[in-house]
Amino acid sequence: MNDRNYVNEGMDIKKYMICLWKRLPFVAAAGIAAALLFGLLYTLSRTVPEGEREYQAFAKVYLDFAADETGEVYQAYNGYTWNDLMAADPIMELTLGYLPADYTREEVETAIRAEILSDIRLLTVTVTTNREERTEAILHAAVQALAEYGKQAKEFIEIGAIQETEAKLVVADNRLLQAVLLGFLLGLFFALLIVMLRGVFEARVLLPGDLKRITDASFTGYANGPGSLGEDYEKNLVYLREKTGDITICEASPDRPFSVEDFRNLRTAGVVLSVPFGRADAAWVSYVIDQLAAQDCMLAGVAIREADERFLRRYYGRTFFGSRDAEEKQRSIKE
Repeated sequence: MNDRNYVNEGMDIKKYMICLWKRLPFVAAAGIAAALLFGLLYTLSRTVPEGEREYQAFAKVYLDFAADETGEVYQAYNGYTWNDLMAADPIMELTLGYLPADYTREEVETAIRAEILSDIRLLTVTVTTNREERTEAILHAAVQALAEYGKQAKEFIEIGAIQETEAKLVVADNRLLQAVLLGFLLGLFFALLIVMLRGVFEARVLLPGDLKRITDASFTGYANGPGSLGEDYEKNLVYLREKTGDITICEASPDRPFSVEDFRNLRTAGVVLSVPFGRADAAWVSYVIDQLAAQDCMLAGVAIREADERFLRRYYGRTFFGSRDAEEKQRSIKE
């Protein structure tokens, strides 16, 4: 009997790839499920409660500067000072004067952002609050305050709005597609990992090579196998009977342990151990063989029953079955 070194044996890549192909629906389903889960979690994380939503509006204000003693415009008004100017008097006092009494100075200061984006004569005022109507009210008041300030300050000829927008809900950058794609890839990865680890550690018996790793007993064949495989099995049984005398087919199964009576009957003849295709792993078959040896049962051969014909055709190739299929076709035509 061979040493039980099936765990350390090299992997049958062809067998492994065929098994992996059969599990592709599971892998694909895992990827789709993970994609849906990630999409749902992302959508829930981006759902902002009503009280925490932000509304934003902006205005473009043209600054018509007066000339100073040198003929140059007042360069002091730039993008770095306008936020401070909007929060300071007299502009803030003017802004609050155009608003109802329930608007506080702190709220208005926090809501307003003013900046020069490119042209020093074009000021952008942006207002952001949690209420649509308050956003529009503060923006309109700020524009009016700037217009009034333009009349009062000697540095300006006039300040007037050239564009004023309505408040709109601030929508975060939508990355739902990225979240779904990430979930799909992670689902595929972990499903493939599970399938790979299962294939490596379970060592399911599917082929003669799986049995050769654990026993020197000859492979009798595939019981009721397709085409010439089934015929080879019957021929081998005939040969074993001629060689050793009586043969008993022992259809072992992982869910049915041997009884004392079973072992007593198996001692009377040579035993062909038949294991179920794909439902028996190498460790279990090795254990059964040891139990037969302990009970003085003579192991004449091993076989695989209930084989998956599609798997065998993919593994051995169409040409292996082709000649036999042609013969059967010709025979049926003659009949």
